[in-house]
Amino acid sequence: MSSERRYERAIEKIFQKYYREGIDYFEFHKDELIAVCTELGITIRNIPDIIYAFRGRRELPAAIAVTGHWAIESAGTNAYAFRKLNNPAQFVVSFADYAPIEIYNAIPEVVEGLLRQDEQSLLTRILYNRLVDIFCGLTCFHIQNHYRSNVHRVGQVELDALYVGVNSAGELFVIPIEAKSQSESEMIGRVQISQMAKLVRQDFPDLQRRLLAVKILGDGTIGVVEFDDRIEPDDFGIVAVRRYRLIRRHSL
Repeated sequence: MSSERRYERAIEKIFQKYYREGIDYFEFHKDELIAVCTELGITIRNIPDIIYAFRGRRELPAAIAVTGHWAIESAGTNAYAFRKLNNPAQFVVSFADYAPIEIYNAIPEVVEGLLRQDEQSLLTRILYNRLVDIFCGLTCFHIQNHYRSNVHRVGQVELDALYVGVNSAGELFVIPIEAKSQSESEMIGRVQISQMAKLVRQDFPDLQRRLLAVKILGDGTIGVVEFDDRIEPDDFGIVAVRRYRLIRRHSL
C-alpha cells in the first residue's frame, strides 16, 4: 500500500470517529492517530507527517471533502483539530497569469551551482537577490530561517523565514515567510498562513505585519504572494502577487 493511501485511511478513520452532520470543529490527539494505524494494520513511522501532508501537500480524501471544506490545525501539544471552513483550505494562485519581472541575479555562481529546487534553496535565492525588499518596497533584514515559537492554544509553530523591514518613515514591519518548493503538490494553506500570523502577533506585538508566501515555479521563476493582516483561516485574502525571473547579463 502506498504511503499516500496509508495516510488517507488513517485520517479518514479519525474523521469518521468524530464527524456528525452539523459539526464544524473537533479535536483529536496524536495518540489517537497511532491507535488508528494499529487498528488498521498500517505502519507510519512519522505520525505527525500525516497532518503536515494534508495541510500543504495533499487534498483531504474525497470521503472528507464531500462534507465541506475542512482544514487540520494544531490545537496544542500533540493535539490537532478539524475545522470546517467557508473557503477551500488551500489558496489557488494563478502565477502563470502574471508576467515575470526580470531581476539581475546577484547569487554568486559558486553558490548557485549548489542550489536545489527545495524551500531552503528558494530562500537563499530570495535572500541574495533582496526579493523581500523589492516586493515590499521596504529595506529588509533577514533575522533567521526556521524561527520557532510556542503559540497560545496552537502549540509550536515554525516560520520558514523571518525578516524585519523599515520604511522611509522609520516604521518597522515584521515579515514572516511561508516557502513552497517547485512540486505542484506543495500548496499554500490557509491554516499555515493563520498560524504564521498568530505567531508574529504574539512574539512581535508592537510591529506592523506583512505576511508573505513564496514558491519556486516549474519554469524557474519565483512567485511571491502577500496576504492581508488577519488571524482566522477563513478571513485571509490575497493582497498582491508578483512573479520574478532571475537573469544574468555580461554587461549592463
